[in-house]
Order: sequence, then C-alpha cells, then structure tokens
Amino acid sequence: MDLSSFAIDDDIPGVLPARQKRSLAIRNNYLFAGCELLNEMRFSDLRIPHLAQKCGASVGSFYTRFEDKDSYFRALRSATMNACNAEIGSRVAIDQLYEMEPGEALDELVDLMADMFVGPVRGILRESLLRILEPDEPWAPMRDSAREIMRNYRKAYAHSFPEMDEEEAKVRLSFCFQLIVGALQNDLVNGYHVFSTRDETLRNGLKEAVRSYMRLPI
Repeated sequence: MDLSSFAIDDDIPGVLPARQKRSLAIRNNYLFAGCELLNEMRFSDLRIPHLAQKCGASVGSFYTRFEDKDSYFRALRSATMNACNAEIGSRVAIDQLYEMEPGEALDELVDLMADMFVGPVRGILRESLLRILEPDEPWAPMRDSAREIMRNYRKAYAHSFPEMDEEEAKVRLSFCFQLIVGALQNDLVNGYHVFSTRDETLRNGLKEAVRSYMRLPI
C-alpha cells in the first residue's frame, strides 16, 4: 500500500497548524513513526518520549503540533483514511470496474481489502476498530468508504449475473463485502486462526467463497 497520500486534513480538533516546510516535515515524521509503532504495540502503550525519540525530536515538538495523544490519534486516522481512499480510487473506481469481468473484480476486492488490512496502516485500523463504541465513532470513516465501494460494485455488476435478477445480485454483492471485511476484521484483532493474512490462505479462501456464492467459476 502506497503511503504517498498519508497526509492529514486541515480541520482536525487538537491538531495545531503547521505551515512552514520544516514544521510540516516534523509533523509528518510523527505520523509515519506512529504508523510504524502501532504495528508493534497498542496505542495505550505508546509513550510520547519514545515517539519523540524515534523522530529525533523533543517532547516539546510533539505538543507544539498535537494538543494531546487523542488529537494525535485523530491525525493518524485522518492520514490513514486519505491513504486508504487513494488506494480505493486507484483500484476499484467505477470506471475501472466497468473494465473488469465480475470474477476479476471480486478477486480484486479481496486483494484490495486485504492489502489495506495487512499494510503499513494495519495498527491504526486495529486501534480504530477496537474503539468502535467510543462516542466519536473512530470506525465511521472506514464505514463510509466501505459504502462507497459497495455502491460502485452494485452499480457496475447488478446485471452481470444471468442467474440472478438485479436485486438479488445487489444483495449478494453486499453480502460478499460483509464476508470479506468481517473475516479481515476478525484477523485484525485475533491471531490464532488457521486462515490468516500472514500468508495467502485467507485471501484464497475468501476468493473461492465469494466466487462460489456469486455462482462464478472458481
């Protein structure tokens, strides 16, 4: 997954303005460092001095850019969603889907979601998912992106399955997405399953399952 779009929005509560080139570079260093560290530890275990040391900066430099750890996590979430949305747009935009056969598009859906869930933002996605019941709904932006993906798939392939009418195809496509994301979310927080994103077993199983469910050759 390409992190060239790993940049934050301008209106995040608690994130202080950074306009000069050097200040932006330091803020970006904090974002990339957090992305890396959260693949190794929980956010609750992340300490600002450790984070600053990894960036080669002072603790004070953190607090001149982020009011606290919560605002820092909001910035990480924003950067993650920008990177994920760029990945989605580069691989399953509606125009691209019209160029793919249904089976190819379903395989690509599995690969796209798996690439995001196992990529460099895995730790941030895990933390967001584990906070799903918090008042500010950390998983809400991910849910919005998921809905956009499904709108595109239903629009592109509602009439692509001869054995199904339009409504059945749309419902089944929605179930495929739920199956894929549900399995990946489970893998994100539990590491003891036979089928795993650490190898190809989960991807292969999901591809076979969704193709079979949509009555396509495996």
